[in-house]
Formats: sequence, C-alpha cells, structure tokens
Amino acid sequence: MGWGRGMRMRGRWATTVTLAILVALAVTAFSLLRARLDERTTAALREAGIEGTVATIDALELTLSPPGLILAVTLVKDPAVGGDAMGGLINLSGALAVDWLGWGDLALTPVGCLTLRVEDVTVAGTPLLAPEGARLCAVDGGPLLRWSPQGAALTGALLVPRIDAPTRQLRADTVSVGLTQASNSAVTLDLSVGAIRDGRALPVVTPLSLVARADHSAGEAWRFSGAVTGGHGALTVDFSGSHDPAAGTGQAELRGKPLRLGGKGAKLNDLSPLLASLLTKVSGALTARAALSWKGDALRSSGKLLIESLGGVVGPVTVVGLNGAVALSSLWPPVIPDGQSVAMALLDVGVPLTDGVIRFGYGRDRRVDVDEAVWRWSGGTVRADPFELSPTAPKGLITLRAQGVDVAKLLEMIQVEGMAATGVLSGVLPVRIQDGRARLVGGVFETSAPGTLRYAPASPPAGLSGPEGSPTALLMGALSDFRYESLRLSLDGEAGGELRAGLAVRGTNPTFYDGYPVALNLTLSGALDRILRQSLDAYHIPDAVRERMTGFDHPGADHLGVGHKEP
Repeated sequence: MGWGRGMRMRGRWATTVTLAILVALAVTAFSLLRARLDERTTAALREAGIEGTVATIDALELTLSPPGLILAVTLVKDPAVGGDAMGGLINLSGALAVDWLGWGDLALTPVGCLTLRVEDVTVAGTPLLAPEGARLCAVDGGPLLRWSPQGAALTGALLVPRIDAPTRQLRADTVSVGLTQASNSAVTLDLSVGAIRDGRALPVVTPLSLVARADHSAGEAWRFSGAVTGGHGALTVDFSGSHDPAAGTGQAELRGKPLRLGGKGAKLNDLSPLLASLLTKVSGALTARAALSWKGDALRSSGKLLIESLGGVVGPVTVVGLNGAVALSSLWPPVIPDGQSVAMALLDVGVPLTDGVIRFGYGRDRRVDVDEAVWRWSGGTVRADPFELSPTAPKGLITLRAQGVDVAKLLEMIQVEGMAATGVLSGVLPVRIQDGRARLVGGVFETSAPGTLRYAPASPPAGLSGPEGSPTALLMGALSDFRYESLRLSLDGEAGGELRAGLAVRGTNPTFYDGYPVALNLTLSGALDRILRQSLDAYHIPDAVRERMTGFDHPGADHLGVGHKEP
C-alpha cells in the first residue's frame, strides 16, 4: 500500500518553529507509526480469523516537497508466512493533514479522499479486480486515524464502484464498507452492495443487493447480521450469525420471507433466468430457512423449504397444487434426503393424476429419486414403481399401476346424461419420458369381474340418433341394459395433447335379441383428460404433510441442524 501525492501539516505549533525541527519530529512520529501500523495490521488480520496470512509494511519513505510532506507506504502479504487466504498488493495515495493534539496524540485527516489501487489481490484463492479503483474517505469530515496513548481509533469509509471475480463470473457494483475502530479495539463494519451480478448467459439469480453489519470486541467473537434483497423487492432473506477467530468456528442462520410467484406475485424470470428457462407457468409460494456452520475450511449447511400451492410446467410434466415442508441436508450442491413427502393436486405425465402424495429425495448426482408415489382416483389408487429422473433432462420409463378404480365414480365425473355402470378396474399405465415429451404408451385397464353398463338418455345425441333398425339404434338398444362379462379400456396419448381411449366390452342384454352375446368396441378422444382434471375439486392435503407445513416456523419443529459437509 503506498501513499503518494502531497501531505500538508496543520496544528497548534507556533509559526516560529523551524522547518528542520518539524521534519525531525515528523520523521520520529512516523517511524513510530510504521512500527505500530505493522503490529496493528498483523494483529487485526489474525483477530479476524485469517490465520497464516500476515500483512506487513514493506517500505516507508518520508520526503519534503513544496506542498508539504510525502509519505510512501507499501502493504503486502508477508511471503515468509504460509497460507493462501489473502494475498496481493494494495496502493493508497493522496494528501493527508496531520493534527498534533498533544504529546503522543495526533490525528490524520485526508484532504478529500485517498485513492486506492489493487494489484494481484486474491481472497480464498479467488482473484479480485477493481477496474475502476477505489477511495478511502473520512466520515463527516473527521479524522481517518487518531493516535493516542490509550490506543488508535479509526473511522473511515471504503468506496469501490466495482469489484470483479472473473473466475466465479460474479461482479459487485457500488460497494461501500464503513469501518469504525475505537481505541479499546472494538470494531464495527458496515457493508452495503448495490448489486451483486451473475455474469453467466443464463444467470442463476438476477442482481441482488446486500446490507450487513459486523461487530467485534477484543477476545470475543464477531457478530453479524444483514439482509439480501432481489427480484424488485419480491425476494428478501435476513441473516445473522457469529465467527470466533480464535477457534476458527462460526455459524449463521438465514430466514427468507414468503416468496409469492405468479398472479400478483413475482415472475420467475425476475428472480432466476436459469430456472425460468426450465420452468414455465409457475405460481404459488415458497418460504426458506437455512443454517450454516464452519470450522476452518470445512463448511456445513442445511435448510428447509415450505411449499404452498406451487404449480408449474417442467418439460413434458405439469404440476398443480404442490404442498409440503421439505428438508435439505446440503445447500450447495443441493441435497434432499430420501423420504421427504409432498402432496399435490395434479401431476400430468401423459395421463393426469390427482390428489397424490410423493416420497422422494434429490442427490448429489442431480437426480430426483422417487421412492413412492400414490394418487387417489375414482375410488381407487394409482401407484408408481420407484424411479429416478434428471429434472434438467428427464428421460426414462415411469410405470403406473392402478387398482380398485370404481367404474361408477369414473362415469359420474363424465356427467353424461343417462349413463351408469358398475365394476372395478385395475391396470398398468406405462409413461415414457424422452426428448421433452411424456407419452402414455399401451396403458390398459381391465375388470376382474362382471358388471353392468347402461346408457339410456332421454334425448340421444345427434350422432347416436337413427331410425329403427339402423346401426345407431341397435347400439342404443344394446346399451340400454348391458351386462358385460369383461370390460377393457386402452389408453394412449401425449401430455398436453389428446388422450385416446379405446373401450372394449363383451356381454349381453337380456332384452336385446334374447340375450345374444355382443362385443362392442368404442373409441373415445380427450374425455379421460377432462374426467381426471375434474377430480381436482376433491383434492385435500394429507394430515401428515399438513402437520409438517404448520410446524415449519415452530421453534421446536424440525430444528435446522448441521448438514452435509460442502465439497
């Protein structure tokens, strides 16, 4: 760190004091200042927990020029001491006024602000650049540094228009750091960042702003708190924590305010362009909590997420009414332990499934592992065999098995005037996900016992009307009181497209041709999709899932503990 340009003197010294005496006193004072600065810089860094990295004053020169005294100082990392937490060179230049306030008591006040230039600075192995430089200013015209027998007091503001971390593709704009150090070594730092920007083509997050304060007293831990905001105010995360420099340990808790999406809430693209490229039609609310702890270089994290009425489309899959409280054992990379449960009103993977519960996890391999998925449907259940999928590139086969589907309840939802039936259906629904599409391929429902099918509307539709003896009249006659021995329903189709259903029944009608055996084959299109969606009206959140949701903010419920160690 080097101080260049002029340095003027002011004070309470008589004008008759010779210049030689003044210079001699200044040289003596700044020789002491160098030793104290060297000592204080090293101690301050160690107290801050930067072990193995020591900053020293490498060179000091004091010369006389027409404006006054010129002081040059260079602050560098001591290469003789190991560690790589911090390194580089900082050059500071500008004019200082010196007030001599009494024996051993002096004050240094910048004339304007001091100019800061950084070279080859790294923090925790990450190179940092300040392409527009920086300024170190006094606060409210007061001294930057006051030295007295009781100790040193420092009050200043570091203003950096821009900081770049090119290897992380991050940039911080309008950075301000206020520093106050009392003579008793108590330190307060006030940090504000106007915008933290992700420089990738598809940013994970849109610009975030940050405000924080940290306090430290000799022999005690640092304590800090602050807030991060983004998404035009829709996203707010408060945080607080502590760090013990002596032990190298610390902890922090983060609490997000409810984030509402869709409708009158935030648009996903205003929060995360990356997620917006994967998810569409997003709505609902999210509330997050997180905990961090560290010791030395080891960082551990955990969290939990409250999901309320979340819906959206990811690739070929549509989700509506997702609810639950999900735990995370690691935040980065995100890891959701197996066994987390959520309820949903609708999952459309080629055939819409309603009123379901899913038990799942998300691993470091970035794949969703579904252990169990069950939906209630028309008096029966649809259950998925265990499966794994990548959310970013879903591909694979999901096998759905239906049992106990009540034909009568299924037809009630059709609301076709004059139609009624009895019987129970079971079957298999294979869903293939590939190339951004979900297709139901060769799904089959069958009855295991005889039943009845009746269709006798007061006013038949135009397509089923005809003169006596016509094919349509014969069909209506057979369906007036049909006793089937077998009923088979085949399903094929694509999510977001038309679902095709084929109905094959075999049986008799006692009043139709003296009970002569009849085989009927009917083709339906799109009806089942509407049928299944109508059952959303009956959706409810299971008690077990609701209990976890209502206990989300309870002090004794699902306490955030230490999660997995970050890599």
